[in-house]
Order: sequence, then structure tokens, then C-alpha cells
Amino acid sequence: MSRSHAALPTIEAPSPTTSETQAQRIIMNIHQEPGKRGVTSDDIITLRRLLSSTAAAVLSPSDPGYEKTIERWSRAAEKPAGVTVVPSSTEDVAVVVKYANDNNIDLAVKGGGHSTAGASSTNGGLLIDLGGRLRYTNVDAKNKLLYVGGGALWGDVDEAAWKHGLATVSGTVADTGVGGLTLGGGYGALSGEHGLVIDNVVSATVVVANGEIKHVSETENPDLFWALSGAGQNFGVTTEFVLKAFPQGDMCIGTMLFAPTPENVSRLVAAVNDLHEVKHTPQGPKSKSQGRSMTLLSIAKPPAAGGQTLMVAVLAFNGPESEAREMYREFLSIGAIAETITMAPYTQVNKQLPAPSGMRSSMKGAAFVLPLRDGFVHEVLAAYEDYTASCDDAHGSLVSWELYDPSVVVHSDKGSFANRGYHLNNLIMPMWTQPIHDQKCRQWARDVSNMFKKEMEVRSDAATKGLEGDVSLRGTKGAVLLYGNYDQYDEISKDIFGVNYEQLAKTKQKYDRGNMFNKLFAITPAA
Repeated sequence: MSRSHAALPTIEAPSPTTSETQAQRIIMNIHQEPGKRGVTSDDIITLRRLLSSTAAAVLSPSDPGYEKTIERWSRAAEKPAGVTVVPSSTEDVAVVVKYANDNNIDLAVKGGGHSTAGASSTNGGLLIDLGGRLRYTNVDAKNKLLYVGGGALWGDVDEAAWKHGLATVSGTVADTGVGGLTLGGGYGALSGEHGLVIDNVVSATVVVANGEIKHVSETENPDLFWALSGAGQNFGVTTEFVLKAFPQGDMCIGTMLFAPTPENVSRLVAAVNDLHEVKHTPQGPKSKSQGRSMTLLSIAKPPAAGGQTLMVAVLAFNGPESEAREMYREFLSIGAIAETITMAPYTQVNKQLPAPSGMRSSMKGAAFVLPLRDGFVHEVLAAYEDYTASCDDAHGSLVSWELYDPSVVVHSDKGSFANRGYHLNNLIMPMWTQPIHDQKCRQWARDVSNMFKKEMEVRSDAATKGLEGDVSLRGTKGAVLLYGNYDQYDEISKDIFGVNYEQLAKTKQKYDRGNMFNKLFAITPAA
């Protein structure tokens, strides 16, 4: 039996008065999503009345605290909301979503604010900021479950779970929001052992477009649960996730810095291929890492290097340091400029990659297969050197190959996530400070992504070979070779959701026929 709350009555916005303030007129003139409108001063008055008996905050652009709610990890993703609501409960969210839907107001939802595509921002519309009282993590240590609010960050989750000797799959950066990463799939340092974040979601609470609160799981509203697990940003506001947790001890983590000489690059490529390439074994497809290790191999200019380009290998190994050093023996034999391999609590795993806020940034993704081709990595290195030499403002940029054993991810068929396969993800992240460089930096990311696409075409033999029966590098469902949490430039929803798009469109028609949730890879409701 569904525990969904009864539908709220329709509440229409008052007609605009002739006493509109200058601020209101500015809000009304800002570009909106097609078919949606901005917020008026009368909307703000109505929302304050509707939420007057709650602890929710309704913040207009002139209110203290408003500016903080529209800040984003990337300054290039910031937009001026017409009003921000910081809810105190799921019920508050339901009131706000229904009001926006009934009055055709452009709506955005902010969890961690890491979307570089601006998906958590709105130009003049209504912003729901979940980072207030919905930023929490409660631990059921006995049943190894984590109850995580929609506004939580992964660092919050890691810290709360660790107090009980537990961990869950939790991305690669501690200040990333739980909601966005999870709803888009979610890879992390423990994916080689436990799969994607969505593979570990037991249930969730979501507010759909008509304001109803839905509890979803494999047995309750299973169609919506399936849709949320990979395309969730299209279906509502998820206010709570229930995640599986696992017993976890200290991990071996560390960073190795290498001069980008031709010999070093070639030896790094060989070491990566040896450790991470999945091959046939009597036990099925496996890599030497056996799912216990994740390596991020990057081309970057670390601040401590004084502007010098380096090859950077960041590792996370679920085991003792002695075993890690043996597993990474080929890396260590190259001769790093610096190396900081040590044992650490799991809470430190996702803090190895500092992600400074306040820059302008724009993520682009790409797929690749192993073994890496030596010449290709040299080509990407040369493209990075040319780009950063031509734009001093972009020295914080990086290109990163994310390496782990995808066997567990491939063997799951949970949810609408359409990118399961024996390929891996690359992150191309330009970072800069001046708006004048927006176009140049974004175009560089597109260009490098195209380099990866052409390399996949060259490697078409690898992209089609099977590793286990009918499971190829494209997976059993024809993986799209695009990771939506990274690919946020030119891709469309059908690119991201692949063979699942048609069913998602039917589910969209059921739960959001007016396309209220449209900020990232919007799915057109089925006719």
C-alpha cells in the first residue's frame, strides 16, 4: 500500500499588481525555460504565507542569506533565482513543488551545487536549496543502512558512516552533493567492489510534480524507483536516500607525481594497462586490481608544482599498504618526483582531489577502453600543453583517466542507468577565472572529448569484443559510452539514456507530464 500523501489543493498565484518593484521587473525580464515563467513579488508573498507555520526560509534577492544560496562550485554555473526556498522538511518541498507546478514557474533544485551545466540554478525562477535541514546523515549501524538527506554532501556521509566502521560508494570528491551524483549513476572508489551508488540505494523519498510525496523502492512505486536510478533529475525532488553500508577499515591512499617525459608517460601507460585491463580468467572477467583499487591518472598543473605540467597518479586501495605497494610496483619503479602513499581512514579517500570553489569550471566527459594506446596519451598531453600555454588563466585545468575494475558494475542491471560496460570514464575539466575565457576553455574541453571519440573509433575492435558471452565493452544493454554526470555540454537525453529512453518517456508522462523537472537531459513525456 502506497504511503503517498494526498494531493494538495491547487493554489494559484495572485494577479500581478501595478505596484511591481524594479527588482520584480528585472526578475520578469530574465530568460526562462521554454513555457515557464519567473517569480513575481506576489509569488514570494504567497510562498511565505503557505510556509508560515514551518521552519522553511523564503529568501528574496534582497534578503540576507539569499546570495549564499545561489553560489555554486563553478561561478560559471551561477544564475539569479527570483526566490530561494530553504525547506525544513519533505512536506515543505511538496508545498513548493506543487505551487511551482500549478503556476508554471521555472524550478531548480540545489543539493551540493556541483553541476557545471547550471542544472541546479534558475534565471529568475524558484530555487529549492536542500542544504539546510535536509542536509543530514543518520546511521542504522545494526542494519548497515544510511538515511541521507537530499542536501547532504558525500563528506557528511563518509564522516557519519565512519563513526560506526562503515562506508558506502560515495563518489571521488567529498564536497560533491549526494543527490546529483546518485541520480546520475555514481562511480566511486568502492565501485570495483560494490558497484555504482545507485546499486546501493535501498529506497528513496521523492516529491513529484503534483506535490505528492512518494516512497520508492523495488517493491513500492517500482517504476519510479527504476527511473530515479540513473535519470532521477527528471522525475522529482529526492529528499532522502536510504543507502546500503559496508564494514570498512582504513584504506591505502596516496599521490605520485611524475615529470611528463616521453619515457615516463610510456611507462605509466604500460603500468595502467597491466594493473587495470580486464581480461579473461577462469573466474570470469577480472583485472589484476580485482576491484580493490581505483586509480586516477591525470595531466595537471598542481599548485605546488609552480605551473609545471605533471602526470599525477592518485590511488585508493582497499587493503594494507604493503599490498598496495606491491600492486603499484610498476608505478613506483618509474621514479616519482614526490610520493605520499599511506594508510588513512576512509573519510580521507575522497579528500585527495581538492576541488576549490569559486573558479569557473565546466566538466566534459569521454569514454575510453584499455589497453590505453601510448601514442594517444602523448597526443592528449600535447593538447593540454598547447591549451594552457595559450591561456595562463586556465592552469587549473586537468584531464583525468578514471581506472577501476568495472566487472561488478557490468553484472548489475539495476535502474535506468545506460552506461554499464567494460569501458571507463575520462573527465576533462577546464578551470579558469575570467568570463572572457568561457568560450575558449569550453571549446578546448569539446576538442579533447572529440579526440577521445576518434580514438574509440580507431579502437573499434576493442569496443566490440566480448569478454563474457554476450557482454561486450558496451554491456548487455548497449552502453551509451557517455556518463551524464560528466557529459553536460552538447549531449541530449536520448544520447544519455539510450535504450531506456522510451520507457523513461512513459514514466515521465505518468509523473511529470508538464516537464517541471527539465534542467538536465530533459526527457519529453510520451504522447
